[in-house]
Amino acid sequence: MTRSSAMRRASPRARRGSRGMVSLRERKPLQHLELSKLRKLKKVVPGCRSVGLQALLQRTADYISFLKLKATVLKKILSHHGV
Repeated sequence: MTRSSAMRRASPRARRGSRGMVSLRERKPLQHLELSKLRKLKKVVPGCRSVGLQALLQRTADYISFLKLKATVLKKILSHHGV
């Protein structure tokens, strides 16, 4: 058995580098899409450019609540002024 055929048969864990990370080629396509969407979310939600996943999700939930409240207040102001 040649070295290349042994690498093909080895589990993904056996092919990992010294830091235990799976190379970009071995990542699942959906995982790449998820990471891309999380990067976009970090750009949209204020103050989230350099936070972890848990903080990003919490701040996103808070920001959604804030935007809903803001929309409600603006609707009430418009209805009060007859617009």
